[in-house]
Amino acid sequence: MAALTSRERVVRALNHQETDRVPIDIGGISNLTTLHRDAYKNLKNYLNYEHETVLTSMLSQSVLPDEFLRKRFKADCYPIYTTGPSQLELQIHTENDGSTWYKDEWGIKWKCPQDGLYYDPVEPPLKDCTLGDIENYPWPDPKDTARLTGIKEKAKDMYENTDYCLVMNGPLYGGIYVPCQWLMGYEDFFIKMIAEPAVVEAMLEKVVEYHLGQWELILNEVGKYVQVAVMSDDLGTQQYPIMSPKMYRQFIKPLQAKVAAFIKSRADVKIVYHCDGAIREFLPDFIDVGFDAWNPIQVSANGMDDTAWLKKEYGDKLCFWGASCDSQNILSRKSPQEIRAEVQRRVNDLAPDGGLVLSSIHNIQRDVPPENIVAFYDALYEFGTSFYNE
Repeated sequence: MAALTSRERVVRALNHQETDRVPIDIGGISNLTTLHRDAYKNLKNYLNYEHETVLTSMLSQSVLPDEFLRKRFKADCYPIYTTGPSQLELQIHTENDGSTWYKDEWGIKWKCPQDGLYYDPVEPPLKDCTLGDIENYPWPDPKDTARLTGIKEKAKDMYENTDYCLVMNGPLYGGIYVPCQWLMGYEDFFIKMIAEPAVVEAMLEKVVEYHLGQWELILNEVGKYVQVAVMSDDLGTQQYPIMSPKMYRQFIKPLQAKVAAFIKSRADVKIVYHCDGAIREFLPDFIDVGFDAWNPIQVSANGMDDTAWLKKEYGDKLCFWGASCDSQNILSRKSPQEIRAEVQRRVNDLAPDGGLVLSSIHNIQRDVPPENIVAFYDALYEFGTSFYNE
């Protein structure tokens, strides 16, 4: 096959067509397929070059990989993402114990321990809330155009002057029910799903209203430039689903379908859905909702390691975005040779007939040695190329 552009390569893969090589995403999903800032620093030192570190997510400390890294490792995707609201100046506070925290526009407090990796939500502002509390809460304005400052110009420039596949990262990091947990508290959210379902439904509707308002603004600005949109919600721990399929289908699935349909009605894009954990039983639902690709395929979670089975069972209807190397047990702990073998196995399982975009399984964290990062990224290109050219 003749050489494709990055944009053509990703679009063909998401249409379940073979490509000249398997496309690679390094940072296209701005808070999920990139590197933690410390891993990024270590990698730059290892490769002996300097470049400014630009964060794409304060809470996960994710970075925007620079062009040197993108070219060096043959990345095919580039992120487009919104900025902050018009009336919020982010202030980082430091406690006596060395921890730091900030509050976002939703009133959620995020805290990171000294030497921690990322920020976690603490002190949920709508804990023990009632229907009245939800109705009277000062919800952020989904029509605040300040969040879109510069994204049209950025997307247009990247579309016209590069061949990257442009990935539009959604509001609230793509999440619908997880932001409700940030607001209400994790335990309270699950308890209220059973004890006070009307409260959960009311909060979910507020978040969906925000999504629809934001996506309308976003796609009016960049819909003709981007090829992929991102949605997200975590439905599993590493051992089990977080909730039953019945509860997911009652509370979450219809709202995901509503947002996905809205996005596709406004732009010709594919939707990649991020969902970690042991979630095999939800995969038919993802197809029903209208998701085109699933990220990250956490192969270390229960029931997720048999990627050949996943491909055979769902590969004709659902694309795989990620899945390239077990992050917990291999990427961070094993040798470059073992990393190469793992990447080759996943490519062989998932690349037949297209439908695969290779990326890390979540962000690469600070405990991953830089030589392993290099071996991993190089293996993505090597085995993703050889698979279709042998």
